[in-house]
Amino acid sequence: MRYVLLVAILCITADQLAAQVTRIDTVSYPNPIIPKRKQYNFNTDFWYTIALRTYAYEQFPQLLNQPTGQSPTLRSSFNGVLFKINDNQVAYRLQATHFNNDITFDHECDGCAEVAGKFRNTAIKVGAEKSVNYSRFQPYFGGDLGFMIQKFNTKDQDPVVFAEDNKNAVLFSPFIGTKLYVVPRVAIGIEANFNIAYSYQKVNTYADNSFTGDPEQTKRYRWEYFFSPVAAVTLQYNFGLINQ
Repeated sequence: MRYVLLVAILCITADQLAAQVTRIDTVSYPNPIIPKRKQYNFNTDFWYTIALRTYAYEQFPQLLNQPTGQSPTLRSSFNGVLFKINDNQVAYRLQATHFNNDITFDHECDGCAEVAGKFRNTAIKVGAEKSVNYSRFQPYFGGDLGFMIQKFNTKDQDPVVFAEDNKNAVLFSPFIGTKLYVVPRVAIGIEANFNIAYSYQKVNTYADNSFTGDPEQTKRYRWEYFFSPVAAVTLQYNFGLINQ
């Protein structure tokens, strides 16, 4: 009888222990929640850029008999366009600018404190630029080669001086700049450059107080160097996604 009771107790105990044990392979767990990686959708990789030069504060080649290093520094706005082709490494650029305004500047001549006149300058340049990085804020550097045509005609003044200055120049213009993408397709850029020019100048001075008669001519070739602290502030539009 004792053995029968012992066997019964062991069976009941084993049944209780089995009820408390759960097999691991039968337990269901909820699917783990993995945080999504933050997406960065600000794309600045575009094939083409077209820009409008909205402002500039720049030096120009010397006029008439200005002393060396005293070439005019003038402000202008909305007088140039820029087109670029980008290939993720280097941007190739073509730009054109035109200045047309009345100016006044100091002049080196007997009895002349200032000279006033009509000043026109047209420049066409091709070049390349390299961005330091490819974020929203992109510093860059590069260089342009170009050709410049410059004309200046004096106006009536006291004492009266009648003269015209025509100049052609070949340019090399290394530059540095930076641009900020406001939105993926629109950026604002600013750059400064240093210009090395080899120029041909012809100055006609008229002794009869008019642009008629035989002028006194001065012709010369020379190297010139001038700096543009704000060569261009540009508003740029980008289009044609590279990774599309």
